[in-house]
Amino acid sequence: EFAKELTIGWNLGNTFDADSETAWGMPETTKEMLHAVKAAGFKTIRIPVSWSKHVSGSNYQIDSKWMSRVTEVVDWALEEGFYVIINVHHDNYKAGSDFTGFAISTSSDDQTKSKKYLQSVWTQIATNFKDYGNKLIFEVLNEPRRKDESNEWDFSSTSDCKPYCDIITSYEHVCINAIRAVQGNEARYIMVPGYAGSGASQTMLKAYTLPEDTAKDKLLLSVHAYSPFNFAMSNPDSTFDSDDEAALTSLFSFLKTNYTDKAIGVVMGEASASNKGNDDERIKWAKDYFAKAKESGIPVVLWDNMVETVDGYEGDNKNEYNGEHHGWLHRKSGKWFFPEIIKAMMDTVGITDYSIPEYVIPTPENIGWDESKAKNVQVTNMGEAN
Repeated sequence: EFAKELTIGWNLGNTFDADSETAWGMPETTKEMLHAVKAAGFKTIRIPVSWSKHVSGSNYQIDSKWMSRVTEVVDWALEEGFYVIINVHHDNYKAGSDFTGFAISTSSDDQTKSKKYLQSVWTQIATNFKDYGNKLIFEVLNEPRRKDESNEWDFSSTSDCKPYCDIITSYEHVCINAIRAVQGNEARYIMVPGYAGSGASQTMLKAYTLPEDTAKDKLLLSVHAYSPFNFAMSNPDSTFDSDDEAALTSLFSFLKTNYTDKAIGVVMGEASASNKGNDDERIKWAKDYFAKAKESGIPVVLWDNMVETVDGYEGDNKNEYNGEHHGWLHRKSGKWFFPEIIKAMMDTVGITDYSIPEYVIPTPENIGWDESKAKNVQVTNMGEAN
């Protein structure tokens, strides 16, 4: 019932999950930006946070300036009336490496180091936010996986995935205990993911066991599903067809049968469909995806990395689309790249009061530039212009 209250959400992506707030090209977060997200109808904001670049010492002490800035944005979001999710995001490293963070590893040394890091970081986060109410949710890990291994993102069998899922569960148990040990967090809602956070792979979810918790009914399964994959991610497939509808039916039926029907809350923490110049097809996708999620009692949090351009064959691999064109909000203006798609999402989940102004890319024509009145500028001595 609590998960349903989150309704529909938006990710402040590529921001605090980067090495610094603006390192990946995002503008500094503002109150106005968050207000635009709220005005568009969103009820939840997920703020991914990477901590490992901002800790020091053997006890992994979080930099006070980083914690203060994260806190400031959390406060702004709560003032807007959002449910807020914060997490440990890009702190997952390769097993056996000289990492500061955690690794999904069979090595006892790696596991000891990982648990120490997670225990310390979550104790500090829980302490910082101990006086915050239940509209602030903690997500203990993001897409935990065997970093840089051949099966980083997928296992073909449940039995092969099971040992690594058990490691994830053991790490989550450490996180939960650290959070619950801090007064004020005894009954906070906590999100926990399975292997790679996958919601689309029944094979991997069947291998995952929810950790134990001292609080009753306070764990939420955290899943991600950029689905159907060929339509939503790295593939030139730009048509949403009956096979795609069937894939989404299978996805949400599994989550409903195995979790929400059993009174286990589920949050789809990331979802989107990469822009392939197919707005009408993405509207079909949005209506189907969000309708089936709602029927299953699952709120969806839209991923936004502000890359709104049309996807295509990019980078070193010319055989696949990039798959990462998930831009929705032009953050400096508070306007939306694809308002009709956002509108389809809101209408589908039952949001009626929203404002989704469209972002129009500036051109000489629409900003009033008059080429005929332009003058050539000649630069002479000492840079003086004539």
